Amino acid sequence: MVKTVSKSNDSSSESRPVPVKDLGGHYEDHKADPIDVSSARAVVPPTFKGMQDISTSSWIENLMNAGTVFTSPKGAFKLSPNGFHGSVQTIDEAIRRDAYVLRAVQRGKIRFLNDDEAAVRINELIDEESAHGTHLDRLKESLGANASENNGLYKIDLPDEAEPKGRSQTYEEIWESSASNAKPSL
Repeated sequence: MVKTVSKSNDSSSESRPVPVKDLGGHYEDHKADPIDVSSARAVVPPTFKGMQDISTSSWIENLMNAGTVFTSPKGAFKLSPNGFHGSVQTIDEAIRRDAYVLRAVQRGKIRFLNDDEAAVRINELIDEESAHGTHLDRLKESLGANASENNGLYKIDLPDEAEPKGRSQTYEEIWESSASNAKPSL
């Protein structure tokens, strides 16, 4: 069987058929694997819980040990880590049906609470420790004198000869210790 393709030049808009070299081989019709066909026809397992089956309510609780922030055009909320004040909050109806929030409920990261559950849970929450004073002290230390020696967080570990020891020299001191006797003209 001879095959042809069409070829066109840059100078003309018409194309002409060109024969294609036969490389041999054969054509094989693809048949779907029976396992693929059977899995495509499989019914959804009864344990699967679709997003439409999630019952929503006005209260939401963060079940994670870390805080979370949600922002969308519908609205935004910030939840504190589980067990702290701010981990149980009310959210708007538009945000409750957002796909991101519903997937987080499916994954067990957050959950919806009714009014009675929320009231009980809020009474169990504790305040986060205030580290304002400690943070201010750490900030002063990291910005104060000898900060690079006290705080090695951003200090690049270099050999001793890479860093100058002592104070900086003036240009006069550099020229005095120089082997050249010529002084620069300033």
